[in-house]
Amino acid sequence: MEDKILEALESLDSEDDQLIDVSIPDNEHNIYPEANIKVERSQYSIFELNRKYLRKQLILDPDFQREVVWKKDQQSELIESVLMGIPLPIFYLNETKDGELVVIDGRQRLTTFFSFLQNEFKLKNLKVLKSLNGLFFHELEDKMKANLEDFQIIAQVIKPPTPDRIKFDIFDRVNRGGTPLNNQEMRNALYQGKSTILLRNLVQLDIFKTVTSNSINSTRMKDRYLVLRFISFYLWKKGLLIDPNGSIIEYKNDIDEFLGKSMEYLNKCDDDKIEYLTNIFKNSMENNYIVFGKDSSFRRLSNSDKKNPINMILFEAFGYLFAHFDQKYCYENKEYIKEMCNKLLSTKELNKLLTEDRGRGIVIPEVFSMFDDMKERFFGDNKFND
Repeated sequence: MEDKILEALESLDSEDDQLIDVSIPDNEHNIYPEANIKVERSQYSIFELNRKYLRKQLILDPDFQREVVWKKDQQSELIESVLMGIPLPIFYLNETKDGELVVIDGRQRLTTFFSFLQNEFKLKNLKVLKSLNGLFFHELEDKMKANLEDFQIIAQVIKPPTPDRIKFDIFDRVNRGGTPLNNQEMRNALYQGKSTILLRNLVQLDIFKTVTSNSINSTRMKDRYLVLRFISFYLWKKGLLIDPNGSIIEYKNDIDEFLGKSMEYLNKCDDDKIEYLTNIFKNSMENNYIVFGKDSSFRRLSNSDKKNPINMILFEAFGYLFAHFDQKYCYENKEYIKEMCNKLLSTKELNKLLTEDRGRGIVIPEVFSMFDDMKERFFGDNKFND
């Protein structure tokens, strides 16, 4: 395998459009044999897949699918091909632990089938079956309807417990024709549910946009990646992040595995927990704005008038810290809080860690240890509201 190792970028508002490189390096050629990979070849009728779609057992439209919607001529040509019995290229699906199917490759084709079955468009500009031009599905002869519904598609289905890093590579390989997907876009496809809705809602908050100076690019889900890290490490520090067996999830310096488990946990949360996390995030952002204004504490200190970019580790670490304040305390002690935070930001130890990390997440335990020490100082002042 020929590309670079998975590596996150430290700066989220850089000009580089890829948040994370999703490829595997030459020297990791033995990663697949050691991994637990389960990919099965399956066969489905269009009727069966349409039924799964209507029952919400087939996730057809995750946000990572960015391609332009097919025009009616393209859709009609596909239906004509199926009615003529022409085999289609293989589809790729991911099966979740709950048995749902997420479409990795083939969304446009499936969208076309389901739309036609729902009589949402009529056939046009057919070059072979010209007699069908102008007809909706319900207007076809019964034999034609059956031929379409019974048509078998072949799909490669990625099944649990295939690791996320392998799924990411498969996503990348089957989507090489378009813009390469980054890991957050892939996570957003793999873990559709409450987690993706929560992230979408949080990045749309005005206070988030304000404290980040609208500098986080949303087109490649960099904003959702940033917020997911905040939520995940907050849950981790609070001991609230648990796996399906009820065991506490530990952070083992594998950021992608950790964030995947976090999204899986969020999908199982009840509405009260989702509301709690929403309020925690909003409170942290608002407190940061009270103390720092638009400058925020999420940037490394600059020796010039030019601001440094938002730093991921500072966002999650200061986000965690400010989640513990109440707003009254921030208003009354903002100069004191700002002084303490800037003092920490100016330390050689913290800056050395941030420089070494480059967004990989390997120094996070050490950084959070420093912020725990600061949290204890505020506790000691009896002004800190946990």
